[in-house]
Amino acid sequence: MLIILLISILSYNSAPLGTATDGGTLVVNEIMIDPISSSTTGMGQWIELFNNTGDWVNLSEWTIENQKGEKIQFSSHVIPPNGFFVVGASALTGENGNYTPDAVWNRFSLDQTGSLILESYMADSQEFFSWNNSWDIEPGASLERLNPGWAASDRESWLHSTLIFGAGDLGTPGEQNSVFSNGFGQNTWAFIKAFVR
Repeated sequence: MLIILLISILSYNSAPLGTATDGGTLVVNEIMIDPISSSTTGMGQWIELFNNTGDWVNLSEWTIENQKGEKIQFSSHVIPPNGFFVVGASALTGENGNYTPDAVWNRFSLDQTGSLILESYMADSQEFFSWNNSWDIEPGASLERLNPGWAASDRESWLHSTLIFGAGDLGTPGEQNSVFSNGFGQNTWAFIKAFVR
């Protein structure tokens, strides 16, 4: 019965599979937790946001908060429809693993066990997810979301990147994820859970 329902939805809607946890505005699309090609682990960390809409989105007054209460407060940056935005610890390519972030955070970090809350002004758009040792964080590889419409809180929605960037780490900062999937055949369990929530 569930499979028939999913097939019916697929035939009716040609939009990306699943539903975004925040209603489809901005989502966390990729995170680099444990880089090895940067001068230090902290200097090579970054977060990639994706504009999951057909409209331009201004990041002014959006925030990202981690499990320690550290916050990234964005100023007026505009992300185009289906565009990417990368915020990281350093803009110096010689110490960050050789990529160019769109913005740099201050007093913020990513831990092996942690969480992120992405929130807009007045909290009318929000996304929350956490990770732990069961996510099998791989040194030198970012975690990429298979589809920006799939629930971020499900471990099955994330895989390690398979593409080399910059000084040798694996990741796709500012570009479509190497593991991107928009088909029913791949990661079927994550697909089903995204629909039945």
